[in-house]
Amino acid sequence: MGDIDTPVDGRRARRERGRRAVIDAMFELLQEGKVPPGADAIAERSGVSVASVFRYFDGIDDLLVQTFARFQERFEPLVDAHFEGDRTERIGRYVDARLDLYEQAGMLMTVGRLRSLEHQPMVEASARWRARLTDQVRAAFAPEFAALRSESANELVALLDALTSLESWGVMRRSHSRTRSQIGTAWSRGLATLIDEWTTNDTRGHR
Repeated sequence: MGDIDTPVDGRRARRERGRRAVIDAMFELLQEGKVPPGADAIAERSGVSVASVFRYFDGIDDLLVQTFARFQERFEPLVDAHFEGDRTERIGRYVDARLDLYEQAGMLMTVGRLRSLEHQPMVEASARWRARLTDQVRAAFAPEFAALRSESANELVALLDALTSLESWGVMRRSHSRTRSQIGTAWSRGLATLIDEWTTNDTRGHR
């Protein structure tokens, strides 16, 4: 039995190593701004043949979906960060988590959203990731949302999420040449101001 199983297990292990190498290569190339990377570049970076790339995956779109799934596993700790302490401390942790995420995986997230316009699996994957980011906002500022009416809380969630979104990071980084520190400071001040203003208006019944 062992003589039969060992070669099969070996082939499976080699195939899985090859798949991981191709996914890692795709991720690295996207992060370097090579969008979209060609099969030749992916094969060269991963150390496998072009034919192997297409044996492991049903085309570049399938590879992108698998890369996005691996990305979600890899960066999940940044989204699931625990937010404790007073509001200032929570704002700091939240902003750092968002900036870490965008700096490390912003290009892949951008490509995923672009491909989601024409590739159904990426539509679903991007929607799930967006939902996770919204949940992060709710977790970071749960005490503040608990003090608001439901409709008002939902509006504030959307606003805080938009303020610290990938698109906002891109505009500030590329269009306005802001550094990480400058973006972090602006976001922190903006979050505190919006929460204060929203809470005050909601309490007065002006929302």
